[in-house]
Amino acid sequence: MKWLGFPKDPDPVLVSWRQVVPTIVTLLAMLSGFLSILVTFEGIRGSNPHLFRLSAQLIMLAMILDGLDGNMARMLKGSSEFGAELDTYVDLTAFGIAPAILIFAVTLQSKDEVIRVLLPSAVAVSGVCRLARFKVKDPLRGQAGYAGLPITANAAWVALFVFISQTPPYDRFSLDQGKVATLFLIGILVFTVLQVTNLRYPKPSKKAAIFVPTAILVGLLFCKVRVLSVRVAIVLLVLAVVYIVIGPLFVKGMTAHKARMDAKKNGSLNNNGSNPIIDNGDGD
Repeated sequence: MKWLGFPKDPDPVLVSWRQVVPTIVTLLAMLSGFLSILVTFEGIRGSNPHLFRLSAQLIMLAMILDGLDGNMARMLKGSSEFGAELDTYVDLTAFGIAPAILIFAVTLQSKDEVIRVLLPSAVAVSGVCRLARFKVKDPLRGQAGYAGLPITANAAWVALFVFISQTPPYDRFSLDQGKVATLFLIGILVFTVLQVTNLRYPKPSKKAAIFVPTAILVGLLFCKVRVLSVRVAIVLLVLAVVYIVIGPLFVKGMTAHKARMDAKKNGSLNNNGSNPIIDNGDGD
């Protein structure tokens, strides 16, 4: 059977609508990240820094879409290798390259070339290394947690700071000089390093009780009431910091709890005369 003169693919990457739907959401996330890059360039070309606000919103929108596609795939039982592979390229575009270019844009007035060039470059390189390690060493695709800070955390830090700095009347402070700029840039540097460490972080998007309220908050960033949208951005920024600080402790606590439960279970089995170590030595 042919379609428009082309033979039918004998081994399609997407075999049902259950896989197509979450894949479309993944592509929308990639498109959102790509549009963020275009809007940032337009802001630079037209000397219109307020466009950086839209760039930041698009990065946050991509973040929600990126979490939504995985949840939809699990709900519809439509997971696919193609979707999982595509998700990596979305992360690189929307949460690696787009924030790096946005950092370059908001620090254009800085006279320090190290900040203006090397820091965005470090963000891009760290993001690529983070995603490459994730692909090679994590066959579960983050379902059991992440090794290293997720790339989305640094992207959220950049996007939310830029969003606040470009929303009147808060656009009075700069992100290329001053105390706020120092906090902004130090945070980027710290998170860039955390991305390539072995610290374990949980995957919050798996939990509907966390993902749904976060998605609602991100939606409020598009609210026309600027005071409300900035307050929401501050709340999201605080939540991101809490996740970055508490995440490894949470994973460590859960691991210790699981170890205790396993030990208790094995102890119960041993008391019933079915010690797996002894039984394995019988040669059956």
